[in-house]
Amino acid sequence: MAKDTVTQLTHRLNRIQGQIGAIKKILATDFEEQDCIEVLRLVKAVNNASKKFGEAYVSEHLKYCIRNDVPKEQIEENLQEVITSAFSL
Repeated sequence: MAKDTVTQLTHRLNRIQGQIGAIKKILATDFEEQDCIEVLRLVKAVNNASKKFGEAYVSEHLKYCIRNDVPKEQIEENLQEVITSAFSL
């Protein structure tokens, strides 16, 4: 995988990590001070960002397989597993 692609994927993961950190910070406050709506917004953001990361990663991996002449059968098998996993979330 190209270095810039790894950097972009890492940036996505760092963003997710930051959102999870924000949720942890809110949970560490007194219950009366916790903002339920903000926590739910952050949970949704983490979920969406995770999906986008998965999409970007699979896309890059598929490009790699095509560029490096991975056998068609292997690509098909792996792609089927990815599709099954993605839709069972």
